[in-house]
Amino acid sequence: MSTSTCYSPLAASLRFSVISLSVFSAMNAAAAEQLTGTQTEKDIEVIEVRGIRSSMAENLAVKRLSSSVVDAITAEDIGKFLDKNVADSLARVPGVVIERDGGEGSTVSIRGLSSDLTYTQLNGNFIASSPGEPSRSFDYALLPSAMIASVEVFKSPEARLDEGGVGGTVLMHSRKPLDMDANSGVFNVESTYADVTEDYEPQFTGLYSWKNDSDSFGFLLGYTRQERTNRTLSGGTDANVWRYTGQQAVDINGNEVDNSNDWGAVTDANGQRYENMWFPQVVRSSVVNEKREREGVQFSTQWRPTNRIELGFNYFGFSLKQQRSDSVVDMPEWALNPDFLTGITLDESGTIVNGMDYSAMASGVEKDMQLPWLRGSYVDEESTSDTFDFNLSYEGDNFTARFVVGKTKAKGGPKESWQAAYKSSNAGEGQSNIENASQSAAWSISDDRISMLIDPNTLNNLLAGVGGGRDAGSSNSSFVRSTLEEKYYQGDVDFYVDWGILTTIRTGAKYRDASLHRETGNNFFLDPSFDIAAGEASAGGITQFDSYQWNNGMPQAQDVFNVEGESNIAGGFNINLMPTINWHKYRDYIYSNYVPYTRIEDNFVYDIAEQISAFYLQGDFEYRDIRGNFGVRVVQTKTSSASTDLYTFLLDETDDETGEQITGDDRLVEQYQLITQQTTDTHVLPSLNIAWDASDDVVIRGALAKVMSRPDYGDLGSQQRITYVSDEWADDRAAFNEQPGFSGSGGNKNLKAFESVQADLSLEYYYAPGSALGVALFHKQVDNFIVPLVIDSQREFAGQAGLVDAGTISISPYSTVGNGTDAVSKGVEVFIQHAFDNGFGIYANYTYNNTNQADVTVAGEKLAESPLIGSAEYQYNTSVYYEGDSFNIRASYNKRGETVLGINSGLNVYQDPYQQVDVNAAYNVTDNLSFTAAVINLTQSESVTRLGKDTDARLLNTSYSGRRYYAGINYSF
Repeated sequence: MSTSTCYSPLAASLRFSVISLSVFSAMNAAAAEQLTGTQTEKDIEVIEVRGIRSSMAENLAVKRLSSSVVDAITAEDIGKFLDKNVADSLARVPGVVIERDGGEGSTVSIRGLSSDLTYTQLNGNFIASSPGEPSRSFDYALLPSAMIASVEVFKSPEARLDEGGVGGTVLMHSRKPLDMDANSGVFNVESTYADVTEDYEPQFTGLYSWKNDSDSFGFLLGYTRQERTNRTLSGGTDANVWRYTGQQAVDINGNEVDNSNDWGAVTDANGQRYENMWFPQVVRSSVVNEKREREGVQFSTQWRPTNRIELGFNYFGFSLKQQRSDSVVDMPEWALNPDFLTGITLDESGTIVNGMDYSAMASGVEKDMQLPWLRGSYVDEESTSDTFDFNLSYEGDNFTARFVVGKTKAKGGPKESWQAAYKSSNAGEGQSNIENASQSAAWSISDDRISMLIDPNTLNNLLAGVGGGRDAGSSNSSFVRSTLEEKYYQGDVDFYVDWGILTTIRTGAKYRDASLHRETGNNFFLDPSFDIAAGEASAGGITQFDSYQWNNGMPQAQDVFNVEGESNIAGGFNINLMPTINWHKYRDYIYSNYVPYTRIEDNFVYDIAEQISAFYLQGDFEYRDIRGNFGVRVVQTKTSSASTDLYTFLLDETDDETGEQITGDDRLVEQYQLITQQTTDTHVLPSLNIAWDASDDVVIRGALAKVMSRPDYGDLGSQQRITYVSDEWADDRAAFNEQPGFSGSGGNKNLKAFESVQADLSLEYYYAPGSALGVALFHKQVDNFIVPLVIDSQREFAGQAGLVDAGTISISPYSTVGNGTDAVSKGVEVFIQHAFDNGFGIYANYTYNNTNQADVTVAGEKLAESPLIGSAEYQYNTSVYYEGDSFNIRASYNKRGETVLGINSGLNVYQDPYQQVDVNAAYNVTDNLSFTAAVINLTQSESVTRLGKDTDARLLNTSYSGRRYYAGINYSF
């Protein structure tokens, strides 16, 4: 709906104190003259201040005059220190914390709640992005700061605003040509360097705006191009899974945990049994290298054929090309074998394993250790996002009408996707004698860090042809591609009335038609002599068992491993040697020897369609020193979802007589099941906002509303993947502790939309030009919040002939999501913003958020308790800056408290408090030309997650994305 900032009619008759006049004159003289009506420029001492102080004053003016709980950032603040994108600028707004990807802001959370509960729009509408894994969240990395004129953060809703933000709503407004000078714009060129990549890479942003002399027609062009190499170093456990040896685990309160991961006991080579303790199923070190190219284009026009009519068109196009590799060294679950396991170390409590040692000779005879497990993946993908809208506005004598029609579409995914794995031993290579490339290995957890130690001769042995068994079952070329599209139509009318205290009646309607299609495909590589036509005509068609990896076609480890291990491990984990696959060699080998064959798996897709109809009625009111708005928004959502769930039955791995690996239907059988569902939900969302100008300097606000957010696409529609391990398969893998039975993961089509009833009360004191302080109390009662779960699932099963009878089955573990109920998020937010006369300034804010333990249910059954997922107990942002005639510098400190991420094995997953320092600087050569520099993550901070709050010993993951440096030239005209 209408998303422009609502300046109350009070602004026309506001009693202007010396302070308020200074605030507005700092913005510009014309604004001050317009607002004071009969007062002229001669009557007011105009103090024109340019730069960050002016922007701060303007931001406070927007906040002060708003009838709702709103914070704002404007073009000068966005661009002054050349933030990489709008998310970086929002990091300075009270109550806002951002998550970064490769050193740049990617998502935004408000008042300690998850970023999934922040609803972001550009010019009042959703922009489709992230097509590989579609999301309702906005990818802030799409938009450079130069393309944005202003941003508003609504912490309390209004009926006229689109629903979707339980945490809050972020409205971004792009630059418009008629609001800019003719032949004006900006050009920025910069280079970046990161300690984890040691590469220098360019970025360019340009913006040009033109309009005619009569200010009736104009156009704007914007272009950005960015090259980045991102590198993320992570150490942790596989899928955040910890196991428990014993009959029953207990949580911090002594309550029994419904633990589906009971493994009975672990025994080492000395016969020592370890019972009633926790241990990680898999310990892992991972290095993700990402090379990406991002381009963005903006084209906007405005035409005012008369004083009453305005026509506009906006187009935003973005593309992302990326090549991403993930190199992994695993100590997998099959390492828990007395033939290899020589020792275990425990934490202080004696109940948590924090280290293991392995030897191929643990039994006195060299055994088939098969670890470390060396594997990786490579993805070459391209995605696009295109958004356009046509808008028409008409100014009547006592009303304004606006109409918008638009479409946003994102599509893409991998062009190529590879996965391959090798084992330390020569397992499966048809050799009678056992050869291990690594004779020993070990891992430990200490000081919040995974440390791994492997035989230093491992890589040399692999390159010499020793060990390196090819793991066909973990090698494939499957991929996922998606298309996300939304069409929208809206109409709004504002009637300016004089009905007692009512000054404006706003009404409007909006219709959105959204669809998501996500499909899975496979690239098979066939022998040149393979008869493709005959294969397609066969009963099962061409399958994975016709591809190279199942026909002894994988390249030998000695032919595709890099001659040196991964280097420059600047954080995340410790390892003495990390062998990695050279994906260029791997791909060249396959393409040189095999014929590619692509098949889209029509029986493994999911589709979601949503038709959203909304209507609102809102009244703006003013009475003496009191102003505000009240209204109601009614929203109906019709959702249709369809997914093809996959059941995989692992039958037998190895021929008992020959010892060879079994392939085809004798190895596994796949069964597909189409699941469809349709739902219709209606939400009535009332809201009330009120602001009282208690004095010339003090504003008191209150707000009460009901809001909602829809479940994310992946949570709602993701296919279920259920795997059944037969007794024969488990027997073949007995040495690796493979357990018979069902396990799996999938979405939850029965998820309900988030609902929240919330209240706000705040006090703001504007004590000097561009300076203020304030305190706000907030309370949110949230239902249907979504929690990631790892559970033991019971369900009815139709049966599989010869394997599993029809009836109730237990899927353990099962990874899914569920709804939580009766969660409370309440807290306090304080801020101060002060500009000193000597050019120094500070803005700081602190938010405390307290959430309760709420019930979590799946299919109506309570399974656990959890706080609001993504919630943090506290967060604060502090920035200190200096702005001189030629030199500007700002240092920012951001910290977010412990954050709840989900439930695993009956315990909550927590992310440790995270803090980061960034520094930005600029030297102004002229009024138009400046040199810029920045350091992001000066403190080299790492992200750490762990399982449970009772101990720090159950480490799940540590991750480091580097310290990044920027240097550039900025020219505005």
